[in-house]
Amino acid sequence: MTRLVALLALAALVVATLATGARADARATSTPPAPLEARTPAQLVPGTTAIVATDDGTCLNIRFSPGIEGTKVGCAEDGSEVTVLEGTIDADGYTWQQIRQGSVKGWAADLYLVPAPAAPVPQPTPTPVAPPSPDPTPEPAPDPVCDTRGTSPGLFGSIPAQGGAALLVWGGGTGAGIVHQAALRGVTLRSLWVLNDQGSWIAYVVGAPDFVNQRWYDHFPNGRLPTPTAVYAIAESRGGGSPALSGGSIAPPVISAKAPRHVGGPAPEVEAAAAIVVDAASGAVLHEHNAATRLPPASLTKIATAVLAIEGSDLDSLVSVDSDFNTLDPDSSLMGLDEGDCFTVRDLLYGLMLRSGNDAALAIARHVAGSDEAFVASMNALVARLGLADTQFANPHGLHDEATYSSAHDLAVLTRYAMTLPTFETIAGEHSWTTAGSQVFLMRNINTFLSSYDDGDGVKTGYTEEAGLTLVASATRDGRRVIAVLLNAPERASAAAQLIEWAFTEHNWPR
Repeated sequence: MTRLVALLALAALVVATLATGARADARATSTPPAPLEARTPAQLVPGTTAIVATDDGTCLNIRFSPGIEGTKVGCAEDGSEVTVLEGTIDADGYTWQQIRQGSVKGWAADLYLVPAPAAPVPQPTPTPVAPPSPDPTPEPAPDPVCDTRGTSPGLFGSIPAQGGAALLVWGGGTGAGIVHQAALRGVTLRSLWVLNDQGSWIAYVVGAPDFVNQRWYDHFPNGRLPTPTAVYAIAESRGGGSPALSGGSIAPPVISAKAPRHVGGPAPEVEAAAAIVVDAASGAVLHEHNAATRLPPASLTKIATAVLAIEGSDLDSLVSVDSDFNTLDPDSSLMGLDEGDCFTVRDLLYGLMLRSGNDAALAIARHVAGSDEAFVASMNALVARLGLADTQFANPHGLHDEATYSSAHDLAVLTRYAMTLPTFETIAGEHSWTTAGSQVFLMRNINTFLSSYDDGDGVKTGYTEEAGLTLVASATRDGRRVIAVLLNAPERASAAAQLIEWAFTEHNWPR
């Protein structure tokens, strides 16, 4: 055991050396900045010159992405001049102003920029003065490099297939993501252990109720581990056989075993090839129509894509978009990515869910798994993990493929699990999002149910000619969430509203 602790301590030291650490100050110093309320930035006008004023002689960081560590492209010396460009973004406690200094273009905190004093007005002289030679045309600033040198997504290290313990390095994500990655290797994990800064162990027991793992969640907010993290994993002993894609499964939790009681009339009739209404807490089915019928889900597929990205990657890591999207229909829904773009995983997730970007789906898949094929295999491992009997995926975006199908019931189970992930719940209920990468996209959620139903808080729309209009809708009232799934429903938003309103008004929830 002494040898094991020493080995883990060494691994933790290596990890600490690799880690980027906490958010850096906007200046190139660890000294805390002056309180924002104590300083009011002067107005900066695009096209004018500003002076760097850090107050302590340190240089001012210029970042490729506002407020995100690891994207530094330069550092402007205190007292030096910069050119103010169009664009400001609020991020990480600062207002970031786009600037240029020489060939370096990026974002800097406007708290440390002051307008340059106006040049004095020249007095007329009796002697004519020859006009100065025009300055040469400045060279265009080179595009900043997308810094993707952080730890890659995934699980690094060897896990004994026949059970036992293993020391691993995790590239960022959740404990469920570690269990999922091990299952892809045919290994069932039973527990995870991490050594904290005080030298004590924090455990995560796979499949246990949240109260058992409360100390884990207290230490890792939202269950997310930083990248990289050294993890001691305990695998289940087994005698061989098929890969453990369902072993150690993490299914949608039963938050309350008491289902609501139907006290009113029947569910309204809506036009849909298949539909289901479920109580999110208990998983109880309140209404269903052809709920087990296999149908094309269209972009509801992206719910699974988002889950795997949230579980299996660092959301603030940068993704260099170097993929070829020519296979995508240009008339399909797209985030608008160009080859060479640089965005965080978080930005891509918003592009995936709000704008239903098929290009974002491919960029996420290739970042998380390395290839479309590997990601699809991971999607179908998630299907097995959740016990979805009538679901299979052939791509990460949901464009029509005969090999992609699901059912209203399975999509409800998938969504119940997805909405337990705080990041997914936040994104699914967001009305708009502005990216902070190589392009600035103001994206609005195309899910009209979200804006048309007062209690609506998600989730995803879909459409292809073969699937028709599809929708997963979620609404929460008095702390109770109801999820409705409709496949091939011409009036999907209004139909979902009718079904969910019926669920709230015609059922009594136990107290």
